[in-house]
Amino acid sequence: MSFLNANLDLKPGNYAVIFSSERPVDPSPEGYDAMSDATMEAVAKIDGFLGYEVVRNGPDAVFISYWRDAVAVDAWRKAALHAEAKSEGRARWYDSYRSLVCPIEQLSFFKR
Repeated sequence: MSFLNANLDLKPGNYAVIFSSERPVDPSPEGYDAMSDATMEAVAKIDGFLGYEVVRNGPDAVFISYWRDAVAVDAWRKAALHAEAKSEGRARWYDSYRSLVCPIEQLSFFKR
């Protein structure tokens, strides 16, 4: 199964937020799955959220969320649940992470 989300309708001017992380895999840290489910449910309700792609290789993961514009990214950045998830992530779940906010200037997609 491909990690590429073929249903994304991305355009120049949209934004990508790239979250690269390292965390233990087995067993899943206590509370991680519940927080992941809750954040995905909440983010789907934010006006301007376009979708995501994720790939995991052992302890390493790259999660890319896509947004209509910087205003939508900022709405998620300021959400109370997101702040809680970041705090718990630093305290309990992640060994390290990096988050990048990137405007999409050009793009292409191919699927056979």
